[in-house]
Amino acid sequence: MRVVFAAIFAALSITPARSAGTFEIAPTTVNLSPGEAGFLYVSNNGAAPVAMQIQPMDWKQGADGDVLIPSETLVASPPLLRIAPGQRQIVRVRADESGAQEADYRLLVSELPDRAKAASAVSVLLQFNIPVFVAGKPQKPDVAWSARAQNGGLRLMLQNNGSAALKIGGVAITDEKGETASVNGLTYVLPGARHEWSMPLANAASVWVGARDARSGMSLDADLSVRR
Repeated sequence: MRVVFAAIFAALSITPARSAGTFEIAPTTVNLSPGEAGFLYVSNNGAAPVAMQIQPMDWKQGADGDVLIPSETLVASPPLLRIAPGQRQIVRVRADESGAQEADYRLLVSELPDRAKAASAVSVLLQFNIPVFVAGKPQKPDVAWSARAQNGGLRLMLQNNGSAALKIGGVAITDEKGETASVNGLTYVLPGARHEWSMPLANAASVWVGARDARSGMSLDADLSVRR
């Protein structure tokens, strides 16, 4: 049976993830080489002990977005943490991968309820969602852009034909008249997956697309004709 988990909080920046001054997790992206281990550091900056659970998940993307499935190849040790105030716990992360193509995972780092307070208080529990990439030699992006007019707007599509996930911080377009539009927000596109953005400029005959892959540092710019 396939189990799909929804992430409550996605830690996607390159700075440590923090929760109201209580938790700190670093790094917020784990990059591993095949057969090698990495480390995740979970700190408790609060005044009370905290319990945390680490769940390794296979990361796929479909038509409805991200799908996370309990992993049989990514291992996090220890899977359960109890961290005293002011202390830091080290979690060892390892993947049983030897293939040439990048393998993509997520670590769900979840706060567990305090049983002593469960009967008398309502707790807001947090979950951090950490990307994990297992890859050997860095690969250049291989992408295909397309654009079409749809429902009074413009639909911009990016197909990742490469062997590594793309990390895109935002996309901007400019039409032949010099009018511009942009979409901000961090987007990952896994190998073989496609992502779409809804944009204005529906009357454009052509657009210039400006985008950058933050993982490789390479430009993904393109000139496109708009299909109708």
